[in-house]
Amino acid sequence: MTHSQMAGDLAALDAFLNSALREGQLAEAQLGETSLRFKDQVGRSITVEVRKRSNLRTLFGPGIRRHGTKGWEALSVAQLLTYLSKAGGDTFRTRVMDSLAGLRGAPAMKSDAANWNFLDAEQALKAGHPFHPNPRSRDEMTADDAKRYAPEHEQTFQLHWFAADPALVASNTGASEYLRLLADADLGATDRGKVLLPWHPWQAERLANRKAIQDLIDSGALVDLDRGKGAWGATSSMRCLHAWHAPFMVKTSLSLRLTNSVRHLSLREVVRGVHISDLLKSDLGARINRDFPTLNILGEPGYAALCDGAGAVRDDTIVVLRDNPFRDASLPGPVMLAALCEAAPNGRSPLGDLINALGPDAAPRWFTRFLEVAIRPLLELRAQYGLLFGAHQQNLMLALDGGWPKAAWVRDCQGTGHLDSFHEMLTQHCPGIGEGAENVVDAELGDGLVTYYVVINSVLNTLSTLVLDGLADENHLTDLLRDFLRRARAQTPGDATLYNRLLERPTITCKGNFATSLSGVNEADGDARGQVASFLDLPNPLLEPVYA
Repeated sequence: MTHSQMAGDLAALDAFLNSALREGQLAEAQLGETSLRFKDQVGRSITVEVRKRSNLRTLFGPGIRRHGTKGWEALSVAQLLTYLSKAGGDTFRTRVMDSLAGLRGAPAMKSDAANWNFLDAEQALKAGHPFHPNPRSRDEMTADDAKRYAPEHEQTFQLHWFAADPALVASNTGASEYLRLLADADLGATDRGKVLLPWHPWQAERLANRKAIQDLIDSGALVDLDRGKGAWGATSSMRCLHAWHAPFMVKTSLSLRLTNSVRHLSLREVVRGVHISDLLKSDLGARINRDFPTLNILGEPGYAALCDGAGAVRDDTIVVLRDNPFRDASLPGPVMLAALCEAAPNGRSPLGDLINALGPDAAPRWFTRFLEVAIRPLLELRAQYGLLFGAHQQNLMLALDGGWPKAAWVRDCQGTGHLDSFHEMLTQHCPGIGEGAENVVDAELGDGLVTYYVVINSVLNTLSTLVLDGLADENHLTDLLRDFLRRARAQTPGDATLYNRLLERPTITCKGNFATSLSGVNEADGDARGQVASFLDLPNPLLEPVYA
């Protein structure tokens, strides 16, 4: 087995077992310092080697044994995952094994995170989600297509452009001109009377084979302009593409299921992006920019899509334009938090290497600065304005200065919303916000989502990375986080409900990716309330410890 294959096996094992442990999917699980022991579906004992462990996350080794009728037998990672996923049904098992194959085929991890540019960091993430049974499953996409288009393979390609009669297109005000600017940069001169649609080449191929689209092409209402000239690379989400020459990133629907969701954009999601862009241009946006200078929010100011014969938006044709301030490949960063925190099969994570180079005992100071630069603004946007940003570690990027956090960037407006108690105030600054977006929620639901995405997924994964890399004591970092939340609660001029929830509740809200994947639902069918995905309550690690 090659080094890359071994790295892929360990990443698949870690993600599967960590998500299963978190969600109670392993019978009679006993996690020790050197091994995990549990029962399989027929009651036989399985032990798995533990390489490194924190209270929040474990890295497993290749040593796997199962006790059978003839005593203990060794299992490979592939054998274990095949065996454990079988009970979930054929579809679940296929996704788990497809993910393993994808992880095995990924190139080696990159190092030297301090010098990554924006696209380097996006494509540095090889394993994907660290708590998911199938973090690299891609239904409907072949292995060859994944090598061409998946971000971890570090390839570039061209957009496929079409020009549509305006009567066929649904879009927001200004989108046509934004698309024109993008086309001028990527395509050149075009028919000024058409709406220009840049599709992901994988999606364009599938759309062109659908009768409704082919009929439009045959009638001349939709014109195939072929590929653009620029080189585009997939960001970590795969369906959002970046190019150094382009004034916008392009996010398109993909007719495939990645992990938990079919990646079709919906009208409600793209409306959220327009609302955030409008908010950022308002007087309230100017105040947010002034009060939180370390936080940058990437807006999504334009969308366009073809309509069907009844005038309804075709979700599979939606195109979204995202702000692209990252135009110089020679400049470092910002770097995606998930890529920084990805565990290495041997040695430290990229974050661990970066912090180790800063000198002894740098990790607690780095973590404290990270909390102030990136996390306090997100929590205060909720406290002061009721704004909810689903800034999990693949949507949160850090600008570094000499290795230290300097600023944060947040993206992906489909994961935004606001609390109903702040709705009237927000509409005074941004009329229409929330209309048609299905993202106005009560505090119980909204704070639960922020708890998972920001605190568990971003903050606690960062904390556990530093612990697993041997750079800090877990109790010390947890104390620093608890003290940070107390200070923020005492200093906020806004609503302290979320701070109280984090510091005082016995449980903490967490998304259950194992249960969500096992159920087979399309998570994207849910609204901002997260009704389709599975959520669970975990013991709150931020509660004040009781010492004997």
